[in-house]
Amino acid sequence: YAPSDAVGCVIAVAINIASSALTVCGFLLQKKANESPSRWTIGDIVISTKWILGFSVGIVLPIPAQVLAYSLAPMSLLTPLSGVSVALNMVFAPRFLGERLQRWPDVPACISILVGTLLTTLAGPRHDKQFSFGDLMSLLGRAAFIWALLALLLTVFGCIHYMRRRRTQLEHSAQARPDNPNIVEVILPALVAALCGCLTNISLKASGELMKGGAEFSNCAVWLLSAGVSALVQLNYVNRGLRLYLQTVFFPVYSALLVLTNTCYGLIFYNEYEDLLSEAGRCILFSIGIGFIVLGIFMFRMRRSDGDGAETMDEQFAELADTGSARARAGHAPPQPAPGSLSSASSGRAARRHVRPRAKDPLSRPRLAIAPTAQYRWPVGVPLWIDS
Repeated sequence: YAPSDAVGCVIAVAINIASSALTVCGFLLQKKANESPSRWTIGDIVISTKWILGFSVGIVLPIPAQVLAYSLAPMSLLTPLSGVSVALNMVFAPRFLGERLQRWPDVPACISILVGTLLTTLAGPRHDKQFSFGDLMSLLGRAAFIWALLALLLTVFGCIHYMRRRRTQLEHSAQARPDNPNIVEVILPALVAALCGCLTNISLKASGELMKGGAEFSNCAVWLLSAGVSALVQLNYVNRGLRLYLQTVFFPVYSALLVLTNTCYGLIFYNEYEDLLSEAGRCILFSIGIGFIVLGIFMFRMRRSDGDGAETMDEQFAELADTGSARARAGHAPPQPAPGSLSSASSGRAARRHVRPRAKDPLSRPRLAIAPTAQYRWPVGVPLWIDS
């Protein structure tokens, strides 16, 4: 590729990374705003001073940066760099929002995303094309893009309709499982925001192409207006996801879907897949990079449901069993209630009741257990001691 194209791509990548940092900071401020009560709301957007600041930092400031970046490099090269924002989010969200970072799977997922970002950046197409207003309108009327756009709109309306019908149930489910939410429920607002976001980015790239070519402002305004409409829907459902779910969970899912939709629809609309498919090696490398990004982001489904990173119940039971065995080898027994107390009598009856096998099931075997005391609650199946 030409040296001028290479320099433009490097500048575009640097601008995109800086834009990702601004986006993460804006998300942090909007998340803070959604956690605070406010008198004014528009849809899922909480209007407050903090939200306006987050909107300015995360939405308004990156727009000119993205327009410039898209005018310097192909869309399919820049969109996988959203993985950088995921890595930045893993650093900023726990520190400024108090969300606990779990070493597994958060760190391996972040590494996978960064590897995928590197591969897609190296393999992505670097020969940018010049488009006039007429060329862009002809691309908009191509049958392949029309069918893809129809599928996008049906998906968006279907998800919005489902979320409106089950709004209460979805909110209750998010409150019941804050650290490990249902991934399908997380995908609903993330998918709507990502699909609208890919339309926004396509329009921004078109505006950048027209500005670079010296087109009239009226032609650029058509695409900027289209970007503004889709950006409003995108913004609303981004805030809905931030309000219901941890940013540590929602942001990676949203970014993964945004990468996929931007890449796919960018390739379809701008015919950038022709350059990518011209070399089989680069095509395979690009696909592997996308796979690493998707794998890393969906690894967040393995997060534990305990917000403090505690062990699972099975691990707790195993730890209790090991502790009990160690006590037995040391000749110690667990504390017993005082003789004659109500808890002692009930404990004795409960122990005898558990020792006695069930008469209806000849294959059943006695289960040894004691009633829980004020200090201990022993699960069934862990070896305990009973006075002889």
